[in-house]
Amino acid sequence: MAAHKPVEWVQAIINRFDEQLPIKTGQQSTHTKVSTEHNKECLINISKYKFALVINGLTNILKNVNNMRIFGEAAEKNLYFSQLIILDTLEKCLAGQPKDCLRLDEAMLVKQLLPEICHFLHSYREGQQHATQLRSSASAVLFSLSCNNFNAVFSRISTRLQELTVCTEDTVDVHDIELIQYINVDCSKLKRLLQEAVLKFKSLKKPAQLAVISSLEKAFWNWVEHYPDDFTMLYQRPQADMADCAERLFDLVDSFAESAKRKAAVWPLQIILLILCPEITQSITKEVGGEEKANKKSFVDSLRKALGQHSGSKQLTESAAVACVKLCKACTYINWEDNSVIFLLVQSIVMDLKGLLFNPTKPFSRGTGCQSADVDLMIDCFVSCYRINPRNNQHFKVCLASTSPPTFHFVLVNSLHKIITNSHLDWWPKIDAIYCYSGELRTMFADTLGRVIQSLSAHPPLRMTSSLTFKEKMTTSLKFKEKSTDLDSRSLLLALVKLIHADPKLMLHNPGKPGQEIQNSTAEIIKGLVQLVPLTHSAELSQEAMEALLVLHQPETIELWNPDAPIETFWDISSQVLFLICKKLIGHQMINSTEILKWLREILICRNKFLLKNKECATQGSLIPISRQAQTKLEVCLYTFLWSPDAEAVLVAMSCFRHLCEEADIRCSVDELPVHTVLPNYNTFIELASVSNMMATGRNTLQKRVMALLRRIKHPTAGNVEAWEDTYAKWEQATKQILNHPKNKVEDGQEWINMTGFLCALGGVCLQQRSTPSLGTYSPPMGPLTERKGSMISMSSCEVNSETSLNRFLERLLALMVCTHEKVGVQIRTNVKDLVGLELSPALYSMLFTKLRNSIGRFFDTQGPVPITDANTLFVEQTIAIMKNLLDSHTEGSSEHLGQASIETMMLNLVRYVRILGNIVHAIQIKTKLCQLVEVMMERRDDLSFCQEMKFRNKMVEYLTDWVMGTSNQAADDDVKCLTRDLDQASMEAVVSLLAGLPLQPEEGDGVELMEAKSQLFLKYFTLFMNLLNDCSEVEEDGQQVAGRKRGMSRRLASLRHCTVLAMSNLLNANVDSGLMHSIGLGYHKDLQTRATFMEVLTKILQQGTEFDTLAETVLADRFERLVELVTMMGDQGELPIAMALANVVPCSQWDELARVLVTLFDSRHLLYQLLWNMFSKEVELADSMQTLFRGNSLASKIMTFCFKVYGAAYLQKLLEPLLRGIITTPEWQQISFEVDPTRLEQAENLEENQKNLLQITDRFFLAIINSSSEFPPQLRSVCHCLYQVVSQRFPQNSIGAVGSAMFLRFINPAIVSPYEAGILDKKPPPRIERGLKLMSKILQSIANHVLFTKEEHMRPFNDFVKSNFDAARRFFLDIASDSPPSDSVNHSLSFISDGNVLALHRLLWNNQERIGQYLSSNRDHKAVGRRPFDKMATLLAYLGPPEHKPVADTHWSSLNLTSSKFEEFMTRHQVHEKEEFKALKTLNIFYQAGTSKNGNPVFYYIARRPLCSFC
Repeated sequence: MAAHKPVEWVQAIINRFDEQLPIKTGQQSTHTKVSTEHNKECLINISKYKFALVINGLTNILKNVNNMRIFGEAAEKNLYFSQLIILDTLEKCLAGQPKDCLRLDEAMLVKQLLPEICHFLHSYREGQQHATQLRSSASAVLFSLSCNNFNAVFSRISTRLQELTVCTEDTVDVHDIELIQYINVDCSKLKRLLQEAVLKFKSLKKPAQLAVISSLEKAFWNWVEHYPDDFTMLYQRPQADMADCAERLFDLVDSFAESAKRKAAVWPLQIILLILCPEITQSITKEVGGEEKANKKSFVDSLRKALGQHSGSKQLTESAAVACVKLCKACTYINWEDNSVIFLLVQSIVMDLKGLLFNPTKPFSRGTGCQSADVDLMIDCFVSCYRINPRNNQHFKVCLASTSPPTFHFVLVNSLHKIITNSHLDWWPKIDAIYCYSGELRTMFADTLGRVIQSLSAHPPLRMTSSLTFKEKMTTSLKFKEKSTDLDSRSLLLALVKLIHADPKLMLHNPGKPGQEIQNSTAEIIKGLVQLVPLTHSAELSQEAMEALLVLHQPETIELWNPDAPIETFWDISSQVLFLICKKLIGHQMINSTEILKWLREILICRNKFLLKNKECATQGSLIPISRQAQTKLEVCLYTFLWSPDAEAVLVAMSCFRHLCEEADIRCSVDELPVHTVLPNYNTFIELASVSNMMATGRNTLQKRVMALLRRIKHPTAGNVEAWEDTYAKWEQATKQILNHPKNKVEDGQEWINMTGFLCALGGVCLQQRSTPSLGTYSPPMGPLTERKGSMISMSSCEVNSETSLNRFLERLLALMVCTHEKVGVQIRTNVKDLVGLELSPALYSMLFTKLRNSIGRFFDTQGPVPITDANTLFVEQTIAIMKNLLDSHTEGSSEHLGQASIETMMLNLVRYVRILGNIVHAIQIKTKLCQLVEVMMERRDDLSFCQEMKFRNKMVEYLTDWVMGTSNQAADDDVKCLTRDLDQASMEAVVSLLAGLPLQPEEGDGVELMEAKSQLFLKYFTLFMNLLNDCSEVEEDGQQVAGRKRGMSRRLASLRHCTVLAMSNLLNANVDSGLMHSIGLGYHKDLQTRATFMEVLTKILQQGTEFDTLAETVLADRFERLVELVTMMGDQGELPIAMALANVVPCSQWDELARVLVTLFDSRHLLYQLLWNMFSKEVELADSMQTLFRGNSLASKIMTFCFKVYGAAYLQKLLEPLLRGIITTPEWQQISFEVDPTRLEQAENLEENQKNLLQITDRFFLAIINSSSEFPPQLRSVCHCLYQVVSQRFPQNSIGAVGSAMFLRFINPAIVSPYEAGILDKKPPPRIERGLKLMSKILQSIANHVLFTKEEHMRPFNDFVKSNFDAARRFFLDIASDSPPSDSVNHSLSFISDGNVLALHRLLWNNQERIGQYLSSNRDHKAVGRRPFDKMATLLAYLGPPEHKPVADTHWSSLNLTSSKFEEFMTRHQVHEKEEFKALKTLNIFYQAGTSKNGNPVFYYIARRPLCSFC
């Protein structure tokens, strides 16, 4: 379009520019501001090629806007902003006007644009709110216009002058003459203006003459200020024509000045005209010249006289002051070397001029209406005098004195600012000469700041759109007169802040001062500026303070904060700045908070530049408390801006995170530390920063992205926790506000939504911060279920104290889920449902599930029927929606946290409640949604935690199948029928997912045999599905008769039929053993469609890979075998998920049985070492010290004892039997006493002899033990080696001692003390020998423990013996524990597994199934153990059904060892399993062992038909 139709394209851009002006769109947002700026840049670029087209369009827009009628303050403000935008665009287009523009363009500009510009210059007078800004913008347009189109503007001025020569006094209109003040004037243009004035001045009326005089003076200064080189050149090479024009006009004006009043009006112009005549000025100064110069000399003399206040006319004195200031100012543009004569003239009047203007006892004033002009005059005088002679500073000291009037202070500060900012001529002196007064200026700043802050706190200021400058204060109406002191101070403070902004060195100069004093003075200035930043009532002061602070944070300026210690000072002062500003920003009470945040970003950039510049020592002093506090506050500030309703503020806050990361990079590179030590959430911050360029995105999309990133924050810090708490407090207030005053602005509602999402997304970090650290891989043994339940929930969900903010927040959200507020209830419910379901941090899932479960559970707590209320139904419906959103969303990290709390109870209660709602339309819709939730739940099955999954899924199938065909046939209305068919479809889809791999599990306790109950349940479901298929067929046939109307229904029925076939396939696939016989007959059914359906089902189960092995006779044995494999399954990291879970949940009363079962099973699989490693690791981890290891009756201790008992029986028999029999059978030993306790000695016994006797047998036993290492069983070597390795990891200093201590405590000493009970002897030893064995075991235990006797006095004499054998015992322990024999070389004596052990395992798993699920849900790692071991176990247990006998706890046999290990011990002791006869007998499968007799012995069964088959 742009190539073929450029005019149309440009016009389209102009139209878009017009449509997006504030007067058309209303108050501008961030997006519209950006769009407007874009349009503006477009037009400026286009104007370089289509100048006339663009200018014409903008002129028309300006004309239309000027002619609009507006009403109200807001519309007036929008009009003002629109006019400013148009004028600014025009000015930039005109400034870039091509040189080759046609004359036609010039005529068009004069004819159309110039009148509109004059409208602003002439029509807007004092009293209108935006007159000054508009006039300034319009004058800038006129200036640019006159650059390339001077002739057109000059023609208008000339024409008007011509007209004024013939008009009467009453109709004088001088507006066009005033254009002279604003146009671009160079030397040649000024000559043309002077020539025109000379020609027509005499003919003009007095008002026109005065207008010409005033306008020409301003035109002169336009020329000098924009083309100073031209003016300088005038004194280097005088121009005769310029001087001639000036002299002629001087004479005309001089003749006009007949009275004192007229003289006062023309003197300022006359001095300028005289300056334009260098030769005349030189002759006057040297007092040479003829009569023609007399009037010029007389004029200068009159000036001097009036300046010295000798004229008798105050008016002339004031005019003389003005003229002399003009003279001084003009002289500053002349190089001293070019014309030193004019400076003599200046020197002759400057003292009187200073005395007149800077007299504190009699301040210069031209009346109440001229205060602003007086200030400007004094500033011009001050600046000019400084530029002429910077060393003459008497007036400087006068202005600086604290006793001088406030005006003097204001003039001083503004003069210094002008000297600094306006110094483009080479010979103008710099501000360096004033640095010596920096102390006085700092004092002035501190005093003024104190007065302003005090006045603001004592008298809250009136609400104003912007602060008043000193000049504006002068013209303010009298109603502010009582506040004049405050306004004077505020104006002075603004000037001082601007001065700091212009040159911070002026305030920081501190030569010769100590470093700490310099730092204190710097801190005082910066803190003072920080106090001004949040001033919402004084925008200009606030903005200037920010600019000053930004300049102070430039790297080269920071070096001046304290040259002695710049880095340490930087961290101290800059951290205070961040802390104070962020503290204010967190309050969100400032109107310009977004602008302050942008400024804060610039501060962060400057900080990083400084640190990068000083990279080698960047961390010096960075660890001070204020630095850490500042980082925390900064984090809090940025976090809280992320939920701002202003999208721009959100994006700015996100971009600031990049600079936090950059600072962390710099700091960590110095100390070579990982960046996460300084900024734990570094990676997420980088992502936040990278998204900060999403300017074009919508507000909702941006918030979704922010919340997604907040959910990734894993590490709790002081910053994010405080941000959450602070936001929660604001959220509570906002919630109350919305509920109590729902008529608030839309932004308030959006802010509440953003805050809610923020709290949901970031809450997981707070949970991590509050939760207690987990115990790692293992948790302590637990007691009974009733004692353990609470701890399980806390382990799985990290539930926090009920009074925490996080807990209250979730409780409040649950209450708002059913908010019934008349006006905002629906909106609140919808937002809470969406935010909780889609944006909640996965770490909070367990808390949410627990609270939902408890809330819904309360519906069923009351006696009698469940209360069906609107509130309860709404809560259930909202819960279903939240759960579906949550499971559907696949939020990052959800897989890790979904399984931390079981949802079985909640889901069952949801179904139970919905079941009783009836069949009204709303109830049908809720049921359909619930079925969809169940389907999604099964899709996420691998991520969820089920304590009794098979039982739960069976119950869900039972409930959901009740809804199939519930009302679909009875519904008369087509819409209702569609809803019920949708329910059928949703129910069946849910049932399909539930039946996948689900073995049917009938209710326990119905007295029916397990397989028979399964068959009946299968038949029930299979019949239901067949009926549903028949129903689909019948309805489909009816639908064919009314084609067209029923197409939608037919599609539904086809889908329903497909789901039903899938359900039948899944049902049969998982229950072939109990269902195939019921379904096989359908293959021969007389109905063709039924046979076809069965064949389809059969095909599907074959495609699914159904295993028909379950029909084999050995299926039960195979399932038990798989159960053993599952329990002994080991993960990639050596973990044993099922075995360790079982160990953690079995009650301690059954630990003996569990120890026997585990050791037997794992040894049969050659995995005993792995079992011992896991069990010992758990014991060692929970031990307080090495002295307490294996001293209690823990499961690990019982497993160790069982291993010693089973594997060490033959070793002990061989080792101890000869020693014991030698003592018992030898006559002399039978008469010997071993008693060493004096209190227990008999009368005839000798203590010393007894001690020798005890030492003798102890030494014999000890030597036999330590010399038996070659005979030590390899299985026990493996046990000792495992124990040694595990203990070494935590207690490396004496880990071998733990091995010896445990071996003697659990193995050798019990056999020595009780040889008969251990089976070593056939009868008990005599009491004397028994006493001796007991005392000997004490000595042996002390040797093993590597400790001496201290408490028992009668045992102390044996300490020497104990100590002397420490090393020998240690060598023995190292010998048996240092190396573990290879698994292949170990004789696995327990490779025979009795059915009693397998049945015991079955019973233990069945009775503790739910507790195992709860334990695994809190400790498992799906990736570490591959497929879910618990799911496999639950499926196997469901197939096996409950144990055949009653649970141990419910029988009177509970105190007996029902599965006695005597048989296994007998088999092991005699090594029967290694004999060929046993192996041959075992292969025949003719013996079966199950259960025990009343005496606890195993019962064997002989299967007669099996040997007959083998012999055939």
